[in-house]
Amino acid sequence: MDFALSEEQEMLRKSARDFLSAECPKSLVREIEAGDLGYSPELWKKMAGLGWMGLVLPEEYGGAEFSLPDMAVLFEEYGRAAAPGPMFSTMVLGALPILDFGTDEQKKALLPKIATGELIMTMATAEPQVNEEPKFIATRAEARDGGYAITGTKLFVPYAHIANYMLVVARTEGAPGDDEGLTVFIVDAKTTDIKLTALVTIAADKQFEVVLDKVPVSNNDILGSLHKGLPMVNAILRKATAIQCAVMVGGALQELELTAEHTKTRIQFDRPLGAFQAVQHRLADMFIDIQGARWTAYQAVWRLSEGLPADREVAIAKAFGNIACQRVAASAQQLHGGVGVDKDYDLHFYFRRAKALASTLGSTPFHLKTLEAETGS
Repeated sequence: MDFALSEEQEMLRKSARDFLSAECPKSLVREIEAGDLGYSPELWKKMAGLGWMGLVLPEEYGGAEFSLPDMAVLFEEYGRAAAPGPMFSTMVLGALPILDFGTDEQKKALLPKIATGELIMTMATAEPQVNEEPKFIATRAEARDGGYAITGTKLFVPYAHIANYMLVVARTEGAPGDDEGLTVFIVDAKTTDIKLTALVTIAADKQFEVVLDKVPVSNNDILGSLHKGLPMVNAILRKATAIQCAVMVGGALQELELTAEHTKTRIQFDRPLGAFQAVQHRLADMFIDIQGARWTAYQAVWRLSEGLPADREVAIAKAFGNIACQRVAASAQQLHGGVGVDKDYDLHFYFRRAKALASTLGSTPFHLKTLEAETGS
């Protein structure tokens, strides 16, 4: 495929970069990280007004009908700005699954409100005993009065405290480890039968332990097929992983830009730091890592957008992106010296996020294992 961005994608990139530079300065990021909400409602409304929440949704639901690669372009800029907030959980873990697997009634009820920024969504998959392989999920949904009651504990649920709805993956039959028996439910996140406990994360984002105690849901709240949810969950996570790779690339790009600028102005031994060949080599290595991460990410996104098999490409993108983006973050810190770990400087936002994202939606060993299975080696 041609990895060059189209004219429309370049316009999207530029408009997103200009908007986030003006509306999401690092002073706001610091304020959000220190607060309890985890996002700025004013910024959220402005982004919704730009059509970002409905970017890939059909026009009939208030969307703009852009493509999945277009979404990756937007999220690359989102990562570049280190912008905090529930945009990823709402658009990628909420809107896309409903668009792909929801009934007409579910789409009509939820997607227009997502497009306008009225609804915030999230997804609850990980559990104390399972983080990377959904088939081992143990949370139970017991049949009751024409519906189900969900009981279990979920971990690392992003922005659960402000979400209106969460997609909860639960077992409706069978035992943990079975390929069948999982079902995805659309759950009202404000029910009193849900208890939230905030988790401390290196990225300072808002993630929660979610304890569900016989949370009632109806049959109309089932997303997709009853008992047949595993392939759907894997499909959701594949798209989310590929888009997250674009977020990681955006952060790494900003680290390179900050480091290149620093080495131009930092004087050592009467010369700019960037005049030393060893520093130039390190910057070149950072650039190579970023380009490799970008092309593998966009190849995975493109294959998913075309409906092509992409397990291998997603595994390559995330495994390489995890390594490359952390390598870029480490090089940026080293070339900045002491100022690189100073919280008054901006570099720490990206270092912390690179570390956190490498452990989210599949660690490097997990994706290498997937790649091994795909290649038959």
